[in-house]
Amino acid sequence: MQVHRRSLLLPAVALAIGIPAIAFAQASVEVGPLVAVYAPVGTFNSPDAFSSSLPTRPSDLAGVAWGAEGRLWLTPRVGFAVQGAVATSRFGGGLAAPGCGGATPSTCGFVTSPNHARVVTLTAQVLYRPAPSGFPLQLSAGAGVVRHGGDAYAGLNAPSPVAGVFGLGFDLHIGRWLTATLGVTTLVYALDVRDNFGQRLERGFQIDLLPQVALAWRSRLE
Repeated sequence: MQVHRRSLLLPAVALAIGIPAIAFAQASVEVGPLVAVYAPVGTFNSPDAFSSSLPTRPSDLAGVAWGAEGRLWLTPRVGFAVQGAVATSRFGGGLAAPGCGGATPSTCGFVTSPNHARVVTLTAQVLYRPAPSGFPLQLSAGAGVVRHGGDAYAGLNAPSPVAGVFGLGFDLHIGRWLTATLGVTTLVYALDVRDNFGQRLERGFQIDLLPQVALAWRSRLE
C-alpha cells in the first residue's frame, strides 16, 4: 500500500512542479510609454449650483494624455496589464447663470479666463487574445480609478470614482524586442463633484475614451 501511494504521489508532485515551470517558460513582460487622446463623451446632469471654473460639458476636458503601460503575458493568449495616463486641457469659463435664459455669458457677467484641468486614469485589466497565437487582436476588461484635478477643481470635493474598464487593441511586433500597440481603452463611471457645502456642481454617468498608441520593450521570463 505504501509503494502504491508513493507511485501516485510522485507524478502529482512532478505535475505540480511542471505546470508552473511550463507556464513560466511561456510568460513574457512588456513595458513602455504611451500617448493617447483623452476623449470624454456624453453630458452632465443639471447641477445644484453653477461654477464658472468648471467645464460645461465633458468634452471640454478632452486633451492629449501621456502615460505608461506594463503587461504580463502568462501564456501567448492570457495576461494582465496595468496602465496610467495623465491628460491636461484648457477650456473657457462662462457658465450661464440661472434666469439668464438664452442670453450670452457676456450679458450675464460670466466672462472668465481659460481654466486648466488635469485628469489622471489608472487601470488594471485582464488581457485575452481570442484568436490563435500570432493574430494581433486582444480584448481586455478590468477596473480603474479616475481623478479630476487641476485649477478647475481646486478647492472642490472631487472624488476618485472606481470605473469599469474595457479595451481593444492590435499588436505589431517590431523586431525581437519591441511591440507597438494601437488600441482604445473605455472607462465607465459615475461622477459627483461637490463644493464644500455639499452642493452638486458636476455629476452624471460618464464614458471616457482613450484612443492610444503604445510602444513596449518585450522580454521573455526564461
